[in-house]
Amino acid sequence: MISVSTPRLLGFLAVLVTFAATATPQRAATDPIDQWVESYMADNQVPGLALAVLEGGQIVKAKGYGLANIEHHVPVTPSTVFQSASVGKQFTAAGILLLVQDGKLALEDPISKYLRGAPKEWSKITVRHLLTHTSGIPDYGEDSTWLDLRRDYSEDELLHVISSHPLLRQPGEEWIYSNSGYTLLGMIIRAVTGEHWGEFLRKRVFGPLGMETARVISEEDLVANRAAGYRLVDGGIRNQEWVAPSLNTVAEGSLYFTVLDLAKWDAALYREDLLSKASKEQMWSPVRLNDGSTASHGLGWFLQDEPGRRAMECDGAWQGFRSYIGRYPDVSLTVIVLANSSAVQPILVGHKIAALRRPALAPPTRTAIRLPLETLAGYAGAYRLPTGEILRLSSTENGLKLEMGPAVAELVPESKDVFFAPTAPDSRLIFVRDKTGAIRWVQPRRVPSWPARAEKVSQ
Repeated sequence: MISVSTPRLLGFLAVLVTFAATATPQRAATDPIDQWVESYMADNQVPGLALAVLEGGQIVKAKGYGLANIEHHVPVTPSTVFQSASVGKQFTAAGILLLVQDGKLALEDPISKYLRGAPKEWSKITVRHLLTHTSGIPDYGEDSTWLDLRRDYSEDELLHVISSHPLLRQPGEEWIYSNSGYTLLGMIIRAVTGEHWGEFLRKRVFGPLGMETARVISEEDLVANRAAGYRLVDGGIRNQEWVAPSLNTVAEGSLYFTVLDLAKWDAALYREDLLSKASKEQMWSPVRLNDGSTASHGLGWFLQDEPGRRAMECDGAWQGFRSYIGRYPDVSLTVIVLANSSAVQPILVGHKIAALRRPALAPPTRTAIRLPLETLAGYAGAYRLPTGEILRLSSTENGLKLEMGPAVAELVPESKDVFFAPTAPDSRLIFVRDKTGAIRWVQPRRVPSWPARAEKVSQ
């Protein structure tokens, strides 16, 4: 969903700076997962959380913790309904793939074929570019001046807002996360089917799979078991902020569902009665950029390719809700996490639960090495993301300090050009050099596998 004030990289930094406080639970419990989750929630003032653990598409654990609604003291259960945030993007992608299977569109179709009034600058952008975040269209969630969150927009008005900003890169040139692109995909589904994207998914995905509570968000409708979303303000829990209803009906993540709904979705991904084998191969293949390199993102999913720890993952953050689904095909494991607090780091929670269930998925032991101070000084400087945001690195006695906005992380070298945080060894920064040996990029890894790279722009 829209993330107006917090760039996606801050999630990476937050994992680095918060993991130490939650990695060693102190409370006794019979189930290690329960023990860790309850400790994490207490340490981070999390009102409520639901999780599901599946093996081979079968539920082995589904449980709720804490409160779905603090004011009415309603407990979370596996049937509690949460907002999807960006985990909903994989359903938008699935809807497009179903239309491809129907022969009603092709991934290489130009989006101007379906979007009336698309600017000439978009003439080379394809449906695939939108799905893989490689269109170059900027993310309207990265700039709070783009949208008035208290205003209802029509689809034509949203199209005008999105198209009024120039491309950040040419199509296929760079991976740039874009909620705007997925909003446009919802408009394309309507152009092809004549239906709102949510109604199309209800008929083609949610209904056939028995996902009984999955649906587009509505503040007006009565929704049984709906959780309230919360945020932390000055150390206290507050209700989520209100946004205009139309902004909670767009295709970049405006869904309700439960962990039980997502369990049915996971089971369907083992079969081919919904999405064909060819569609799933497309969905879980890394996108190839114009220069021949690849980015670790498919169609609606982030991809992790470490041997033995391969994963297809997605996380989301919006309006006091956090979400995560991770599928680990090498061990036939899936972890689903839904929470109603902006304080939750869903990736951290998902990875920890996966490692508790399958110890081989735990972060590898990493050993810091010493690098000369003059070598460390060579990494220092400003690095610019495609969105224009700057992360800064400075050398320390033992490694590097990374700063971006309010987030700060201390990193140590594992090898030349690979650094990690001792408190979160699964999150690393990898430096990429050009043919002359000069540093050109820095690449965050395991966020999950966040593909954006930051170009070095100054010492």
